[in-house]
Amino acid sequence: MLKSNCFVDPLSTPFSRRGSYLAFANRNEGESQFGKNTLYLSTAKGGGSGMSNLNSQNSCRQISMEIIWEGKRLPTVISTTPSEVILESDKGSVRFCLAEQNLMMGRSESGLSLRLTTPRGVFGGAPLELPDGTWRFSFSDDNGLLIVFRGKAIANPGGGFMIMPDAEGVFEFGIEEYAVDPGGRPKDSYPSYASAVAAVDKEFDEFCAGLYPELPAEFEPMRRQALWTTWSLMVDPDGVSTYQHTMVKMMRIIFESAFGWQQAMQAIFLSKNTRLAWNILQSCFDHQDCNGRIADAISHKSGLGTSMKPPFQGVALNWLMDHCDLSEIPLEDKKYVYERMAKWTEFFFNFRDLDKDGVWENQGAIETGWEDAAYFYAGFPLASPDMNAYTVLMMDALARLGKSIGVPGVECEAWTKRADELTQKIIDKFWNGERWIVVNTRTGAVGDSLSLPIFGALILGKRLPQDILEKTVDFIWKNGFITPFGFASESPESPYFNHGFTAGSVIVPAQLIFCLALEAAGKPELAKEMGLRYARTLRDNGMFHIHNALTGAGERGLVAFGEKQLFWSSWASSCYLFFADRYGK
Repeated sequence: MLKSNCFVDPLSTPFSRRGSYLAFANRNEGESQFGKNTLYLSTAKGGGSGMSNLNSQNSCRQISMEIIWEGKRLPTVISTTPSEVILESDKGSVRFCLAEQNLMMGRSESGLSLRLTTPRGVFGGAPLELPDGTWRFSFSDDNGLLIVFRGKAIANPGGGFMIMPDAEGVFEFGIEEYAVDPGGRPKDSYPSYASAVAAVDKEFDEFCAGLYPELPAEFEPMRRQALWTTWSLMVDPDGVSTYQHTMVKMMRIIFESAFGWQQAMQAIFLSKNTRLAWNILQSCFDHQDCNGRIADAISHKSGLGTSMKPPFQGVALNWLMDHCDLSEIPLEDKKYVYERMAKWTEFFFNFRDLDKDGVWENQGAIETGWEDAAYFYAGFPLASPDMNAYTVLMMDALARLGKSIGVPGVECEAWTKRADELTQKIIDKFWNGERWIVVNTRTGAVGDSLSLPIFGALILGKRLPQDILEKTVDFIWKNGFITPFGFASESPESPYFNHGFTAGSVIVPAQLIFCLALEAAGKPELAKEMGLRYARTLRDNGMFHIHNALTGAGERGLVAFGEKQLFWSSWASSCYLFFADRYGK
């Protein structure tokens, strides 16, 4: 009996490539076992790509693909390589490749036929056969073009197609997705299947070599899978989408958006390629409103909404200035970041400091990036030390970048002065002598739960007095936050602990923030210890961005858009590479 052999399992992450909205997915209730799967060609340009309703049903799976032999559907398994998806049966196989960002190609040499079936209405009525023998059809939000290079296609009466082999038992075809009519592209301008596979392999291999060509031995077995996950979720400007710079989306099919503070973290994770890292950081500021707020979730052409995430961009900019040679970054790009980061910084004091005491507050849970954290019981508007600490570091970064690009000295000094003043206000407002607290600025209610984010002010490092640094680290280590798998976002010893998104899980941002915070606090050995714990968790349990704090297992049961489980995340895969490289040597 055939067994699946996967480089990456479509059950863990739908299969795609850099820049593409096309992806291959197993059916929602599918399995890896022979006969218990259905392969779909999916598109992110439909349900599940936004954030409007997490409970809505996902409509990404558009075209099912089934092997047909003598009129009957054959049971199959799905296997993958870095560049191909292979649908295998006892009678032979069909191989698929995303030859270009908008082009899927399929080929079989086994005398098989392939049935393409779509949900009702996806083709918008009967497909249209064009004079050159291609077929145009409606494909989710855009259009599709079916091109047969060998064999023939027959339109099924109920929708979809049957792809049939030629006299030599071979068929080769493509499905091109397009928003703008392709303009009669001749068949001989398409790549051959073999050349397409070779080109994808080459592009991926070059990406690997340019970032992490190797990792320490214990992390090497998952290096290419982690790199592939990040690579396959990257998007670049294409003249059609909303993307203006390279960004990294969070997850295939669900949360198929690029999130602001994740881009800041990706800039750190991918900083071995300076130009790529800067491009990603710069992308954070492409969608900024007149008040200076930058957009939270960016999808290929969705509305930008009114939410936001923590201002982590200053941490990323400081990292790039400390660890990269920025001489290769054009002056105009540096000015772009400086001007927009300055507006972003001012936003918080103009629109999130309701009591005008110089310390800003979040007005709702989604703004914090922690969604369901326990410390929210104090209510909103909620001022917290970690959020204000990120703003201090943004001011520091502006002062440093400003000096390097010719901003007047008095302006740079003003940023430093404001950072110093805000640091003192953070200590005065949130440090109670033994630990950090949060404050509802309307009611005066104090929150002091065992929620890890509260202690994120540790990232200020030597800006804080030594006794505060020592007590903060001591409190974290003595109150249950340290697990074998990384930092728990809520201590398992807390009465508020549960296995939510951020109320007790081991989640990516907590690991990066607190490892960087420990380094800033002069505790590199502790940062290494925790970074290695988390890298091993990802290696052993998969590139999920949420793991169970008690077992280390990926939290598959936390779902959205009707999916059975969460998929692998670029947030996690990039962090794996960064931690394995930084702490594993």
